[in-house]
Amino acid sequence: MTPEQIEKLINATKELHDIRDEYQKTEQLLQEQKWDELSRHIQSVKINHPWEAACHNAINPNMPHTVEENARNCMAFLNNLFTEKLAVKLKELGE
Repeated sequence: MTPEQIEKLINATKELHDIRDEYQKTEQLLQEQKWDELSRHIQSVKINHPWEAACHNAINPNMPHTVEENARNCMAFLNNLFTEKLAVKLKELGE
């Protein structure tokens, strides 16, 4: 599949699109150092993906202590989740 086709797939798949949006919002809030809003956003990510977040945090040996560390952990989680969901979608399509 070409990068353009993958981009179309992402935009056509609400779950993938939403995960990417969550990642980008986390990254933006971190860059802008909007700590309170970032904390609330991270909590919403945990609510949106409770099972996956619990699994990620259970196997992560170093829990974050600051909002910045928590944001980086959230971004790693979202990146892994996105990659996993994209791989499943591609497998379903036979790619």
